[in-house]
Order: sequence, then C-alpha cells, then structure tokens
Amino acid sequence: MSSELEAPVRFGTVIREFGPPKEVVAYESYKPQVPGPGQVRIRMLLACINPSDLVTISGAYGSRTSLPFVPGFEGVGVIESVGAGLSELRVGQRVLPLGSAGAWQDMKVTEERWCFPVPLDLTDQQAAMAYINPLTAWMMVRQYAPSPPAVVAVNAAASAIGQMIIRLLNRAGIQPIALIRRPDGERQLSDQLDLLAVVCTSEAGLRHKLSLLSGGRGLAVAWDAVGGTEGDDLVRSLAPGGTLVHYGLLSGIPLSYRLREECPEARIVLFRLRDWIHTTERHELQRALDDMFELVRDGTAASKVAAVFPLSEIRQALECEATPGRQGKVLLSMFNDMETTHFD
Repeated sequence: MSSELEAPVRFGTVIREFGPPKEVVAYESYKPQVPGPGQVRIRMLLACINPSDLVTISGAYGSRTSLPFVPGFEGVGVIESVGAGLSELRVGQRVLPLGSAGAWQDMKVTEERWCFPVPLDLTDQQAAMAYINPLTAWMMVRQYAPSPPAVVAVNAAASAIGQMIIRLLNRAGIQPIALIRRPDGERQLSDQLDLLAVVCTSEAGLRHKLSLLSGGRGLAVAWDAVGGTEGDDLVRSLAPGGTLVHYGLLSGIPLSYRLREECPEARIVLFRLRDWIHTTERHELQRALDDMFELVRDGTAASKVAAVFPLSEIRQALECEATPGRQGKVLLSMFNDMETTHFD
C-alpha cells in the first residue's frame, strides 16, 4: 500500500551546471516525492562512482542530460514505499534501480519496471557494483570476441572493467594484450591474468609494439575505454576488417574524425550499455542480471573496493576516485554517521 505521508527531509547530491565533478557536485537537503502509480521509493544503501557518472557530470553528454540532475547510475537500495498498481515488488525488498541516474541520494523514486531484486547471498557492496561494469564487459565480449588464436588488445586494463573483460576473454581461451597507463601495474596484472603481453601506453612506440605482438597482422579486436590518441592508435593497429569497440572516454578526447578516411576497412563500434537497456524487455534484463550475479559470485565479474565514503563527503570521495593508481571502486554510503573506510 502506498504511504500517504511525506518522507522527512533527506540529503543527496545535485548538479546545476556541467564542469569538473569536484567543483560542481553539491550536497543538499531535499524532500523526496511520494511514489505515484507504478512507482517505488527506494532508500538507497550504497552507490558506486563510475567513469560514466563523471563524464556525464563534465557535460560530455549535455545534449541528452537536463539540468539540474542527481548523478549516480549504479547503486543498491531497499524499497521504502510503493505506489498503486504494483504487482511484483514489496516494501523491504532489496533492489537494483536501473535505467536512470539518481543513485547519489538518500531516496530515489523510479518506475517498478526498472527495479530488479538482489539475491540474498550478495553483500550490499557486491550488489552496488554488479550492474554497469559486469554487464558492459559481458555484452562486449559476447558480441565481439573473435575465435582464438586471434590477437586482441584491452586498454585501461588495470581498471575494474578492464580486468573483467580480460577474465571473460580468458574464459573464452583468449590471451589479450593488456594496455596500461602506469608501468607499476604490470606485475600485478601479469600475476592475476592470462596475458599475451603488458604494454605501457605512456611509453613511445605503441603502434610498433602492437604490430610486433600481432606478427605484423594487426589486431582482430581492440576494446577502448580511453579515446583520444590512444584510441586512434588502436584503430590504426587493427588488421584489415578488424573491430574497435569504443565504450569509454577516460581521456576526455573523442576519437579522430579522420579515422574513417584513414582506416576505411576498420570497424568502429560505439558501445553504450544504455542503448541496450532501454530497448530490452524486462525478462531479458532479469536473465542478463542473473548471469551477472553468478559471474560476481565466481569472481569473474567481481570488483575490489578501494574506499567507502559517507555521501556527505562526496568531495573527498571524488578526490579518492581521481587518485592515480587507485585499486578498486569508490562507493558512497547513505549512512552519513559512518566513518570513511579504506581498503588495502
């Protein structure tokens, strides 16, 4: 039954202008709305800071982002109240609210159809990281991984999603080339993953090294989370008919518009998880999430946690997120009386 009482004042973050996240993310009080027909109000527990959040805050997708907005595309919460007409969900149920931003606040109101139950055996931390990276990595490998022994490369390989992609490729019998930006991460990756090689992109000669590693044939597929000159070099390193799967923009610089002319045989795929999410039936989303939960359980799609900050310390959390060489994800807790927790 829907609650007719207004919730007390809550706290959340809001963006009123695009720009550097640490400068434009505000922490403010607000009154959450009462859920209408077919809606639920979720008491958020934990939310994740992802590159997709930061890129959106910066204004890279300004044409499809209306201001003001509450950031946060990924998190886990508990249904606090429901509107009329709900058929499946109940108060007290732990869910992942997908399909929209708004996780960086105490309470999120959304449509029932976008809420998916979380298995009891997953911790809140595991659940808070079980959607965007795992589903993105799984779909990109499933759709674009070639048959071994084709040579492939993954950049930003030390990131949480980079390591997921590599583990999924390993399960398919593929040893990728791991591209990293910091040379001190080479040993850790080599110890944990099955790799053809580790190449540091901050050193000169990336294209030459990739040519040597591929025996002069070029890359069959490359997964690019960086864009800019590094993404351009990956396109130029593809074999004839090879594929670049471009899914991130960590450099903040788009791929060169000249690539289509320079590399007419290259296939450049712009992968956006939201495009699939918003065109897929609920039962298919549930089946995909069930697969992700299993991959989290067995470690293939699990992520480490670097630190957990109370939401009130959002600026400090964003500083931690920007720390070079950070190992693990940064989470936001809606329990603002908690102490910041760092994990080794």
